[in-house]
Amino acid sequence: MSAVPWRLVVCVLLPFAAGFHLSYLLRTINALIAGQLATELGIGPAQLGLLTSAYFLAFGAAQIPCGILLDRHGPKLVQCILLLIASVGALVFALADNLVLLMVGRALIGLGVAAGLMAGIKAIVLWFPAERQALVNGWMMMLGTLGAVTATGPAEFMIDSIGWRGLFAVMGGLSALTALLVLFLV
Repeated sequence: MSAVPWRLVVCVLLPFAAGFHLSYLLRTINALIAGQLATELGIGPAQLGLLTSAYFLAFGAAQIPCGILLDRHGPKLVQCILLLIASVGALVFALADNLVLLMVGRALIGLGVAAGLMAGIKAIVLWFPAERQALVNGWMMMLGTLGAVTATGPAEFMIDSIGWRGLFAVMGGLSALTALLVLFLV
């Protein structure tokens, strides 16, 4: 068995894993900001559920089109464009002052991170040796799902420091940065 090519780890796995990490983080962050949304914008439990469903509706609706686009155009282009959409969504959410704009932001985020896992898996299949794909897929899953961990203490620290709007502005910047990493490293 050959070793995992470290250049591929840095130039393929890590950029796509960063996108999946952001996907997981942005998926789970609503629970952390619920209290602040309720206080600042008067959002109740039903509206919080609506925000969560806007994310998942866009995320779910994009799965089949994302699969087709990944097959036709490859993971690099698709992931780059979608992460830019997630970046716009995070910025819309950060600037929103009403429920409709919050929903638009969450829907754009859901659409933008919809290929987070599958783009990475497709990239692994395209660029890694067949005998190492299972191992690299495991790394991808581990690095990506750490986004759920990031949505706890680290995100709470950031919210305490810069507020939920600041956190979403940072998430927008990180999404755009990750899109650039995918574009220029992969």
